Amino acid sequence: MRSTHAKSNFLLLTATFVGLVSMPSLSAGAKPWKEETVLISSQGDQTVVRPFEGDRILFKNADPQLAIEWGLANARTTVVLAGKYVVSDCIDIPRDDVTLIINQGAEISLNPETEHNADIGFRSRRPGYWQIVPLVYNHGHHNVRVIHLGTLVHSVWQEEQRGKQTFPIVFDGRNDKRTCGVEGGLLLVAGSAAQSCLLLDSRGVHVPLFALDYASLESGLDGVLTLEGCEDCRLGMIVNLAPKPGSTTGETVDLNSRNRGIAIERLVGERSNEIIDCNESHATVGEIVSIGKPQKLLTSSKGSGPRWTSKPQTGSVSLDVKQKTILEDAAGVALRLDVPTLPDALPRFTVRATVEVTLKDGSKKAFAKEAEIDVQSAE
Repeated sequence: MRSTHAKSNFLLLTATFVGLVSMPSLSAGAKPWKEETVLISSQGDQTVVRPFEGDRILFKNADPQLAIEWGLANARTTVVLAGKYVVSDCIDIPRDDVTLIINQGAEISLNPETEHNADIGFRSRRPGYWQIVPLVYNHGHHNVRVIHLGTLVHSVWQEEQRGKQTFPIVFDGRNDKRTCGVEGGLLLVAGSAAQSCLLLDSRGVHVPLFALDYASLESGLDGVLTLEGCEDCRLGMIVNLAPKPGSTTGETVDLNSRNRGIAIERLVGERSNEIIDCNESHATVGEIVSIGKPQKLLTSSKGSGPRWTSKPQTGSVSLDVKQKTILEDAAGVALRLDVPTLPDALPRFTVRATVEVTLKDGSKKAFAKEAEIDVQSAE
């Protein structure tokens, strides 16, 4: 968290959005939620899977990837508890209608010594150079919920002929029909990552809150959330703050190519170079908030250079921004993330992010978002 000391006699103005996110109801006779929830923890050189209640070990493996995937294959809700988990390859979501919660204190990184088969591709000026390995990968599964409250480590390896890097979370609906192969689901981020999360060829995904705690970075991210080929996705408050006082950020949201029906409540950026970049896409934004004078507030273009989607070109664009709030007299900013203790708070808990801006006259403005998560199945 980065903050500045408050001056006396300040005015605090708070704008809050609240959202409720529930799992689809199960059919009659489904198991109670506690019986459909497993906990992942580190125990010596093993990663173990236990039920929500009791100490019985359901599964264990030296590779955390396999333990987490076992949980996702056998329970509706999988909670990764605090600890360090070095996975051999990406964590592959195995089926529809599951929830993965990466808890506070949980750190997931990619083992540099193992063979990495995952690669989502990347069209760049050096074709075939980059291998992109998602740490959490939803390829073609519907109604998947990923709630990231911990740390997803960004790793980069570069050689002359080949480069490799990790991306934190990817929803990937690409398919031969060139349609949206992922339907529904949720992505909530109130943890740490150092690369953009991706939504590719996905329809109806809800991102109620995206606020990275990345104060340890040297510079702000060039885009915290990227969408390509997506339709009818709802975004709540998406935040991209600079980790050092007075420094800058890139894009908050990158609608890189061929999106439509994207509805965004609020985007927050700090001295950004494009808080939103809208290329060959169609979106509405309730409010754009610039902390400090932006390098460039937004970009809207009919052209695009898709890096992942193969959806047909449309050559059209529309970007409707309802309100622009430019806080040129910002003297400081703090991000506060309020996350309950898990798994104790299950089955229903609230995550809250507050961006508090201190102005040069000592007054303050705050922009907040709450997202309520309910993992209960029918009981």
